Amino acid sequence: MGSLGEEDLEQLVIDYMESPMIASDELEKPSGVLMSLQDVLGAKGEKEKEIEEKIKSFIRRRKLSYKGDDEKKDVMKRIVSKLRSDGYDAFISRTSWDSSFDRLEGCRVFRCTRKYEFIDVMVASDRDGDDVNKLRRVIIDLDFKSQFELVKQTRCYKDVTEMLPTIFVASEVRLKRVVSLVCNEMKKSMKEEGMSRPPWRNKRYMQAKWLSENRLRVSGSKKGSWSLFDDGQGGEDAGTTSRGGIGLKTKCCFPIF
Repeated sequence: MGSLGEEDLEQLVIDYMESPMIASDELEKPSGVLMSLQDVLGAKGEKEKEIEEKIKSFIRRRKLSYKGDDEKKDVMKRIVSKLRSDGYDAFISRTSWDSSFDRLEGCRVFRCTRKYEFIDVMVASDRDGDDVNKLRRVIIDLDFKSQFELVKQTRCYKDVTEMLPTIFVASEVRLKRVVSLVCNEMKKSMKEEGMSRPPWRNKRYMQAKWLSENRLRVSGSKKGSWSLFDDGQGGEDAGTTSRGGIGLKTKCCFPIF
């Protein structure tokens, strides 16, 4: 093959310069669900930002870490103690809800009462007008991201879960929207991977972890002093913070054939 002449080389340069260029941000343009999730995660109220900054600063200063449930519970107690010393109405909440699996319609194989613990803070509403004096919940979960992890997942779902924070501070409304978006993508991911979706992976079940009507205040009472080593027994700690409270016993019901 002969060498390129000056005219041929010049033409190659012109062709390269005039060819359409694809910007890198277009190649990596986020999907609609990622943009929606980013918007919801970023739409923090002033109280949520304030509480999140306090918690992260406290964990960083005290060099707190946790692996198992026991260590996580200890860190939650320390955070509640810190928030209460700063004037917040903070406490550990425990939700409980019925979980069932029906092999056939109308034939319940088992029913178990599940439970989950996180931190609740009651704050004044950010809204103006009639709701200004009403209290609302700010939910703090120290292990939020791991609640949505899957063994097998699509690339799209992995991008979604990587966006989730480990420490999540949110209002009920914002948390519900995040869980709804992630669970919809989880359903698609499991279908594409050929995985059957168990009952504890549906949206209603996942939302019940934080938004169940059966919610107990298990640590941090307005009445009297509160100890770092409070075991949640007695006083207001053992009371329910919402209607329809039930016990935390596990029930397994099997069909009679």
